[in-house]
Amino acid sequence: MAQRCVPAPFLTKTYELVDDPITDDVISWNGNGTAFVVWKNADFARDLLPNYSKRDNFSSFVRQLNTYGFRKVVQDKWEFANENFKRGEKELLSEIRRRKLVTPSPTKTPAKGKTSGARPSSPTKSGEDLVSTSTSSPDSKNSGTIETEPTKTTQLSYLSGEYEKLKKHNEMLSSELAQAKKQCDELLRF
Repeated sequence: MAQRCVPAPFLTKTYELVDDPITDDVISWNGNGTAFVVWKNADFARDLLPNYSKRDNFSSFVRQLNTYGFRKVVQDKWEFANENFKRGEKELLSEIRRRKLVTPSPTKTPAKGKTSGARPSSPTKSGEDLVSTSTSSPDSKNSGTIETEPTKTTQLSYLSGEYEKLKKHNEMLSSELAQAKKQCDELLRF
């Protein structure tokens, strides 16, 4: 029988965060314990993540989840699942494997026929996001391919949330500015 390996620290720390009842208002198991939900991603990144990770960036946390084969369960909620990440079954963490990085092979450009390994860059993506699906499961048929759709979907959801957060923050700042102007006008009248 194969020797069991120790789970990656990222997985153990994530499990402990999710399983800790003190953090349930920010991150917790879903109803049936087959996935976890980040209820307040800003609070999670600011208050919890720095204690468990060298990064306090929520998008980095999501990318890390992707490298371990987690998938977003529903589009409009930060709910993530992995078949070996379940409430009360911490021993399954050792079955989760980090996906190997894949560098894209040079491709021919249709116009000039020259080879280029370059790919369009994105401000929130880096080469570490290119992960192979070949190690995600033993019966994977896409060996050597690059996973992009789940990552793009997750990134789009994250950016949409960030946009809404910035929009609300901007509205709040505009309101504060208007109030400050009003107070200045009142002071000048004296």
